[in-house]
Amino acid sequence: MSKEKSSRIFAKFFEQTGASAVLLNDPNSVSCCTGLEFPFATHFPEKPLGYLFSKNASSLLICPYEWTQAVLDQGWTGGVRSYDDQNADPFAYLAEQTADFLKTVFGTGEAGKERAKGKPVAVVGLEGQYISAAFQQDLDEACPDLQWVDTGELLRDVRMIKDKREIELLRTSAEKLEFGLIGALQHLEGSLEENGYTLPEFCERIRVHVYETGGTAGGIAAAPAGRGGTVWYGLPRGKFAPGELIRIEASSRYMGYWAYTSRMMTIGEATDIQKRAYRENLLLKERVVEMLSPGVKASNIFETVEELAAAEGIDFRPEFGVGHGIGTAEMEAPYLIPSDETVLREGMCIVVAVYTEGPGKELVCSKDTYCIQSGDPQCVSWYHNWEELYEVTGFRSAH
Repeated sequence: MSKEKSSRIFAKFFEQTGASAVLLNDPNSVSCCTGLEFPFATHFPEKPLGYLFSKNASSLLICPYEWTQAVLDQGWTGGVRSYDDQNADPFAYLAEQTADFLKTVFGTGEAGKERAKGKPVAVVGLEGQYISAAFQQDLDEACPDLQWVDTGELLRDVRMIKDKREIELLRTSAEKLEFGLIGALQHLEGSLEENGYTLPEFCERIRVHVYETGGTAGGIAAAPAGRGGTVWYGLPRGKFAPGELIRIEASSRYMGYWAYTSRMMTIGEATDIQKRAYRENLLLKERVVEMLSPGVKASNIFETVEELAAAEGIDFRPEFGVGHGIGTAEMEAPYLIPSDETVLREGMCIVVAVYTEGPGKELVCSKDTYCIQSGDPQCVSWYHNWEELYEVTGFRSAH
């Protein structure tokens, strides 16, 4: 998201709620509203981030000391304060710095009079779903005269709608992941006449090639094969075996924005029954894509696919839904599931992810990311012909 868009969104929030500032702690929200990348912040909940933005457009980023240089290297020009978690309680420090920042926002004068009367000095937004009870207590103790309001609904709406810059970042991220996957496939093709690759080695090749093409962070990389393909994810073991139906699940990140894909292949030529299972999956996927239009409810898409699967006798796996949003998180709103009543709008980016069963109960899925617009949705992730099963035969001409 551009800083200009972020400022406009918060201005609307301030107007609607009467708030004077907002505090964000979800790393994905911070990335979305600052343009900064924190690739692995969600893996370190003990190292909190804080981003404060005020009505007068002043801002402050609070982060671990070891992340500070990366923030500056990305061109951050706002205020930044850091903590050493070896010498301080990160959450208490974050609360103290929040109080200190807000004092500069609210000042004294009338605020001091309100404080003397025991009334809230001001309203401040925060991410209620991301705030622990202990951290909320720290905030209340550091800022006893503030009223907190939840910004969750606002941020959900903000993150669902992507601007042109975000869509381009998603496209670039998808391209780098696809090239990483194809690079790994080329190595796999070249190893067939020898001892062959192990599944863990193939997964590592995906990560390596994503970084070589300019990706900035890796995510999941899995290759469930044969009987292992009956579950969504498991630790890869063993080598590829002839005749197996294989699903590649992979995600990666570029400048804060994720790509998420799933592709299907066979070792050797595919059997007729494997080809049929793949065609059945694509049939349901095509129905989802046809319905990706402004004004359509997310839940209606799921229901339509479920009905089509029943009518065609396709072994559909409904527990996975049929798609989800993507942005600064691998999975975010909206979700194409029965309970999500979100109405699709232009600018939403959806990973179409329909899971069905193959002849050996393997999960079958071929994912692509689409941007919703007036007319047909725009695919932003398709850089290879995946209309047929990819057959690993040892010849790189398949690329």
